Amino acid sequence: MPKVYLDSVSTTPVNPEILKTYEKLSADHYYNSDSLYDDGVTVYRLQEKARENIAELLKVKKDDLIFTSGASEANSLAIKGLALANPDRRHIISSIYEHSSVYNALEQLRRTAGYEITYLYPNAKGVIDPDKVKEALRDDTLLVSIMHVNNEIGSVNDIDTIKKVVKANSRAYFHTDTTQSLGKIAIDLKEVDLASFSAHKIHGLKGSGLLYKRQHIKIEPLISGGQQEYGLRGGTSNAPANIVLAKTIRLALAAQKSNYEHIGKLYDHCLSKLNDLTGITINSPAAGIKTIINFSTSIPSEVLLNALNLKGIMISSRSTCGSRINEPSRVLTSMGIADDRAVRISFDGDNRLEEIDYFIDALKEILQKYGRN
Repeated sequence: MPKVYLDSVSTTPVNPEILKTYEKLSADHYYNSDSLYDDGVTVYRLQEKARENIAELLKVKKDDLIFTSGASEANSLAIKGLALANPDRRHIISSIYEHSSVYNALEQLRRTAGYEITYLYPNAKGVIDPDKVKEALRDDTLLVSIMHVNNEIGSVNDIDTIKKVVKANSRAYFHTDTTQSLGKIAIDLKEVDLASFSAHKIHGLKGSGLLYKRQHIKIEPLISGGQQEYGLRGGTSNAPANIVLAKTIRLALAAQKSNYEHIGKLYDHCLSKLNDLTGITINSPAAGIKTIINFSTSIPSEVLLNALNLKGIMISSRSTCGSRINEPSRVLTSMGIADDRAVRISFDGDNRLEEIDYFIDALKEILQKYGRN
């Protein structure tokens, strides 16, 4: 029985080249990067060179980059760190369908510190309307945080317009979570104040990520410690992971165009096959990213996932970060979609057309067996 992995939105396998480099770094350069003896200084220089290389790739300044354990930490550091450093403005605008690391950080500020959070809902196309952002701005708005690509339905927000609206009409900062767009579609960080990145979505290491923060913006650390990461993230640096992140991003960006063209073919093929099936409703917007298709069927999603799993096919029904809690999907609920029959498949450059056909054949069989008339 073949194994077919259609859940690359959740995570991706580590590129063997990345893993090999990481293992060598871990073996040969295990020294503390803050040590002052020669071997420690070597690790420090390698890490700073990686930071410099990432800055060149993202077209930002080296000192604007903070290594983190992933996008979730980067999101929390951006949001809560900014709030701690700017207690005089206590209004934040975001979308109702942000990743849980953004939503729960905002809810913590609301619950514990009295912040007022304005949650914007997606329009009929599944995106956040820039005009709604403009309407929600106030004199005391500290931050606008809108994700670039939604991780459940694949809608692509117009962050280029949103960031201009924020800058032209307020003193607020603009943050975006780019977890699902890095290495897939273009990201322009000009006029973006803070942005979050993750390695394991682009064939990098889990526990590795990045916060872009324009240097003049003041935030408070969430992890108190020493001098690491400009005093904004205490603890001994995970230097091998930080160093290899530069290679991870470089490889992802180098392959972005060819991978996305290949993924587009998989997406079109799969979408055509799904539309031919009875009882399938496509929930993803037509103009969404090609890496994600969210759809509903006539059978409960739990039944479908289990049946597919028995055939070696791995997909998901919601964001993996919320897969073990019995709560409705904020993303689907915000769009008026019942989440108990919705599932998500996602594609990567490693997937093949034969895998899509195997999935479609299995889906047909399961729908015939368990589906309603």
